[in-house]
Amino acid sequence: MPRLLLPCVAALAASASSAFAPRLARSAPYLAAVATRGGGAYDASNNDVSSPSDVSRPSASDGQASTPASPPGAESDAPSELNALLEQARRFLSDKDADGAFATLAQAYRIDPTSTKVAALFQSCLGLKVELAEKVYYGWKENLDANDNESVSSALSERELRGLFQDRMGLSSLYIDRELYDEAGVQLRTAIEEATFWLNFSLNGNAKPGDSVDDFSSTRFGHWQPQIDRARYLVYRTNAACCHWDTYFEDGDRLRQSVLHTAVAGGQDTRLLHPFDALKFPCISLELAWDVAGSYARRALQSVGVVDASEKSNVSFTRQSVVANRLEQKQLTRKMRIGYISPDFTSKHPLAFLMQHVFRCHDKSQFVVHIYSVSSSAADDGPEVRAIRESSDHFTYLSPSSMSPVEMYRRILDDELDILVDLCGYAGTSVVSEIMASRCLLQQAESGSQSATDPKQRCPFHVSYMGFPGSVGSSRVWDFSVFDPIVVPLDEKDGIRQHYSEALVYMPHCYFVNSHRTVVGGREDGIMLANEDERRALREKYGIDPSAFVYCCHSRPDKIDPTTFRTWMQALKRVRSGETGNEAVNNVAPVLWLLRSGDEMEQNLRRWVRREFGEDAEDCLVFAGVAERSEHLQRLGAADVFLDTPAYNAHTLGCDALYMDVPMISLLRELAPSLEGCADSDGSLNRNGPEIRSIATEKLASRVGASLLQAISLDELAYPDMDQYEDAMVRCALDKEWFGDIRQKLLSSKDGSPLFDTERWVRNLEASFRKMVELEWDAGSLPDIVVSDSHT
Repeated sequence: MPRLLLPCVAALAASASSAFAPRLARSAPYLAAVATRGGGAYDASNNDVSSPSDVSRPSASDGQASTPASPPGAESDAPSELNALLEQARRFLSDKDADGAFATLAQAYRIDPTSTKVAALFQSCLGLKVELAEKVYYGWKENLDANDNESVSSALSERELRGLFQDRMGLSSLYIDRELYDEAGVQLRTAIEEATFWLNFSLNGNAKPGDSVDDFSSTRFGHWQPQIDRARYLVYRTNAACCHWDTYFEDGDRLRQSVLHTAVAGGQDTRLLHPFDALKFPCISLELAWDVAGSYARRALQSVGVVDASEKSNVSFTRQSVVANRLEQKQLTRKMRIGYISPDFTSKHPLAFLMQHVFRCHDKSQFVVHIYSVSSSAADDGPEVRAIRESSDHFTYLSPSSMSPVEMYRRILDDELDILVDLCGYAGTSVVSEIMASRCLLQQAESGSQSATDPKQRCPFHVSYMGFPGSVGSSRVWDFSVFDPIVVPLDEKDGIRQHYSEALVYMPHCYFVNSHRTVVGGREDGIMLANEDERRALREKYGIDPSAFVYCCHSRPDKIDPTTFRTWMQALKRVRSGETGNEAVNNVAPVLWLLRSGDEMEQNLRRWVRREFGEDAEDCLVFAGVAERSEHLQRLGAADVFLDTPAYNAHTLGCDALYMDVPMISLLRELAPSLEGCADSDGSLNRNGPEIRSIATEKLASRVGASLLQAISLDELAYPDMDQYEDAMVRCALDKEWFGDIRQKLLSSKDGSPLFDTERWVRNLEASFRKMVELEWDAGSLPDIVVSDSHT
């Protein structure tokens, strides 16, 4: 059952009076559920911590398997009551009684929320509701057309339109749950078209709409605008999930305008875009993404009861910086107490994979490590969880089902922490951000002032790390975020630093930590390929010519954009013809190895390639399925080059590729192009034909690839524009001497590089922690901390 339907179905199922069921079913409050997805309860997808087919809660890294959904019929024998309700629902559907079927299925859902049979019948029910409502809508529209809009009053009521709109939204959510993204997109687009036509007609009386209105915010139908904006958001998000790019730029323009025009209404921020999508979507600028994050911080503050949730602006002053160097710091007079909090300390989540050996690297003579797992279950005993639990001094489960965010924060305060590190941010559940916001509530209560901001001595510093790759948008909820000078340049002149509300810790190398060296191990541990024979055999296993030059991108499909994909295909075309500038060499067979996310994604990309590059170009495409972590890592070693996605870089997957000895090509623009018009700035892309726009690299998530490369001494593979990115792709395949040197440089620098030196990373983080507790606490004006590498 998709999350989009759960709130409305649960409400219906809990209804004491079945007499109200048909009326509730007709009102079909799916939009309330959709709005919830955009608010605190929305399970946002994260960068590299999502299954490629999942557009909601992150659970696995790019290319890696998440827990599979149960196939139809996989439930245990349903109780007789459930079977009776399902049979009754089928009879209602056979009689074309959609309301009766919906109310019956709501009762069935209460018995078994996981039943795929219930979900399948819900889809049939919603399909029937849409079919019946369409007859009314298009009957009205045909009558309108027949009378030339002159003498027909609006026989279609707003309530009927709302029912059709919401039913289409609900049906689209079920299609999304089955990875039928194109069909979901059809429902969403149709819902928008039907609503805008009716609204324009109603605004213009009986006359033809003429110049139609696209934004209804200032009209008497202003209450429709958030619903239409939500549908546009889902159109963009859904189409990105299956690489449906026919209206990619137009949809992005509409989404950006919707976000820009979203206002604060009734004291509640109604921003429709989730912060992770704001980071991921190329149509959203850094400034706008920062604003979206800030709106979610205000929601967290409001959720826990903070009266004044506004941010105290810190953009107007020049933030100072201080240096932290462990070698120059004095011995602590007492052990520092550090807490790490996350809902993702599970064996299935990449956070646990990345950080499982981080906590054991803390200097236990100087630091006490508390781990807080925001989870209602202690049943997960996977190796990652065991490693984290055993390396901590105290491991505590905080149950959201039995404690409020404020109660959980009070429990944390009992441990008298110096620093609390939030490893979640806006990833997944909103509970952690609300826990962090609870500090402001307690300060407000203790000071007796509704707008108190001065922290009390017993409250720890709040640090955001790893979970959210961008500014958290608040210096009230979080004091610091941990980054590096590549992802957030120290120089204020490029305009990036000003879009970070909190103070920053600048790690000396890459901010992105991992446990690859100790978890994956070396060639003797069985995951890394031992020789060329193993590599050839692995290629044959996945249907790849052993002699081909393999470009690999196992990132989620929604990270790929048409501009980048066109660059990839253009490079493959040049390699096939043997072109490298003015030279020509023997032809090389190139392959583009992509992660497959359902039939629609593959079909859309193949169709796009045939249309843009011809039938022969399609032969270059090879698709890989989602795999378990060990297989995912091993098969990466069969590639020659990993291609980073500029809009949202590979994070975990970038570490995976580099550790498996696969060089990565990334993009890092010297100056980000303006997103106001999304103007193209890559010379060779300025040509007649399909619309092409540049992808900016101002947002943190689009700069991580360059940071990874710098930390492993391959910064020359981060190129300033897509022309050079394309040239590098071609050179890798055709200039064997140059590419051989690149691979050898990776092999020789990997073991000693700071990228995979977890202990070194932890020592530098500890230096920043020690500097924090030395600071005079002045909320809103904390200095940035620049960490000097303590490696000796």
